Amino acid sequence: MMQQRTPRSNSGFTLVEVLISLALFAGIALIIGTFMKSIFDYQLLFTQQLTAQQEIENTFASMIPEIRSMTPSALGGYAIGQVSTSSLTFYDDIDMDGIADQIRYFLSGTTLKKGVTKPTGNPLIYIGANEVATDMAINVVPGDPIFTYYDLNFTGTEPAMSYPIIISDIRLIRISLTVKDPDKTAPLSASIEIVPRNLRTNL
Repeated sequence: MMQQRTPRSNSGFTLVEVLISLALFAGIALIIGTFMKSIFDYQLLFTQQLTAQQEIENTFASMIPEIRSMTPSALGGYAIGQVSTSSLTFYDDIDMDGIADQIRYFLSGTTLKKGVTKPTGNPLIYIGANEVATDMAINVVPGDPIFTYYDLNFTGTEPAMSYPIIISDIRLIRISLTVKDPDKTAPLSASIEIVPRNLRTNL
């Protein structure tokens, strides 16, 4: 007797099934890639904002005690040397050696720097070439004043002192910093108000 064979089914994939599988795989890979990029971008933004925030906090942490405790210069001059919207020069004994150092915060390009000059010689003198400068905050957004100054009439709403400023009338200094990362993420801004203790006699 002739035995009838049952035809075997084709266990391979058709071209249509292969194309559908590839399309699904590509779609899933695209979704995962987009998701991972979003996570990476968020982490990068968070890191950059955290870095900017730390720079501002470190700058303020340096400025606050120095400006509050400013003192007459080693030459007997006034506690504040020079002022502008982008720089502030004053005197304070930051190394506690009994002699006031000249401290200068100033904007150089987009970097806020701190310069320290120790007096030398006999009699003592501050030599600009001896200034040691360090970077405090980078990528500072220029334009708005970093330093604004207020006299004894300031109660919170009065305008800042106008130029030319009479340095001996300064009683409060407001410092405002806006830092922006180079990849154009959102800028971070902060400000503080500092009252030098040795200038409060007329308040």
